[in-house]
Amino acid sequence: MRQAYFNKPVRRPGLTLVELLVSISLITVVSSMFLVAYRAAATEASNMRTQSTIRKISEVLVSRMQEYENYPIQFARGTGNAFAIPVPGNAVPALPSTADEYEPKGILLERLRVMLLREMIAQEMPDYYQDIKISAPIVKNYWTGLAAVGPNANAGPQPIVVTASESPRAARLKARLNQANSNWASKIELLYQALPNSKSELERELTRSNAEFLYLIVEDSILNGSPAIELFGKSEIGDTDGDGLLEFLDSFRQPICWVRWPTGFPETTRFHPDLLDPSFNRDGFANYAFSDPLDPRKADPGYRIKVQSTKVYKPAAMAFPLVISSGPDQDADGAYGFGVKLWHERGFIPLPNDDRNYKLRPQEGSIPPSGSATDVIMPVPYDNGGASRVMMCDPWFPRKVDPNIPLTIGSYRLGAIPDPSIDPSYAKQFEDDITNYSVNGAYQ
Repeated sequence: MRQAYFNKPVRRPGLTLVELLVSISLITVVSSMFLVAYRAAATEASNMRTQSTIRKISEVLVSRMQEYENYPIQFARGTGNAFAIPVPGNAVPALPSTADEYEPKGILLERLRVMLLREMIAQEMPDYYQDIKISAPIVKNYWTGLAAVGPNANAGPQPIVVTASESPRAARLKARLNQANSNWASKIELLYQALPNSKSELERELTRSNAEFLYLIVEDSILNGSPAIELFGKSEIGDTDGDGLLEFLDSFRQPICWVRWPTGFPETTRFHPDLLDPSFNRDGFANYAFSDPLDPRKADPGYRIKVQSTKVYKPAAMAFPLVISSGPDQDADGAYGFGVKLWHERGFIPLPNDDRNYKLRPQEGSIPPSGSATDVIMPVPYDNGGASRVMMCDPWFPRKVDPNIPLTIGSYRLGAIPDPSIDPSYAKQFEDDITNYSVNGAYQ
């Protein structure tokens, strides 16, 4: 009896193979759900950190732009100006008052102020390397459309050419760049000359220089009585290329970039709170909506009412600065995956069939073509058929393109997301971009 008891098999506690497999499957499913939730939370946290940095940068830039609304411009005598003062009291418009395209002296002087102010803003707040002028003249000589009789009355009315001095802020920014690397501009120029082999490296260099300019702008700004750079922590700043010039970084350790006048960005038309107000929706928002606060008298050549032999290229909606993070993606060339147009095609001609071309400055001798919005040749009635050209800073370039010529990337304004039929990569890359126009759904 006792022997039978001891020979009985003993069942030990444990799991069967089926139970073990079921347990492992459940653990795997729960872990996968946790990882998905964790990644989503980590991505959201990263986006929030990036949004915080972008919001602070945007606040500084908007404050800087507002400073210029009542900024005084001191005229100086330009090259060939034979008068004792930049604009003598006896100056009159070069075109006679009976001319079809005559403009009064007050508008011409106001246009000069606006041109010089825009150029100063571009030099103090550059977003492209050619915005910074490194050779004379630092500030362009502007043909004003005015003339006056000088000391030699027999010579007749003489043209009045006006310029301005380089601003201290622009000089400080340039000095900081030269301190880090005196060849910073020539490095980019060599990459342009090596195209198309240098395309990816050029895009990376232009992007990094844009981000470095942004940092220098904020570093030299004051917000609410304190240095604006104090708003940012160490984790928001870095040097991705090791050249001694810092950049603001997003949570993916990618440089944050910007566009000074992103007039091609789709969201600019949502800047005004009431787009149904008919007084703000005339002529396709060209003349009344979001008008340039720097130009309250509408002295820009595009606002000319009289259209005769000189074509009028109207401005569009004015936009406040665009601050943008590319997110974690990259483009096909391995550069940063920004989904908007950040710089112009150098020497671009939007209207090649126009005999008085509205265009970016082309190659002129040893001077390379320009991709800067500060170097736009604008037809005006007093340019003597293009012989006495006026080159100005144009936030809306290109204001018009030839409808008979296929669109290219150059046809778009800065900040634009080109049509996918032209280049599908922009729209795709913009999907994970973060901008100050959409932070928390607010346009700020």
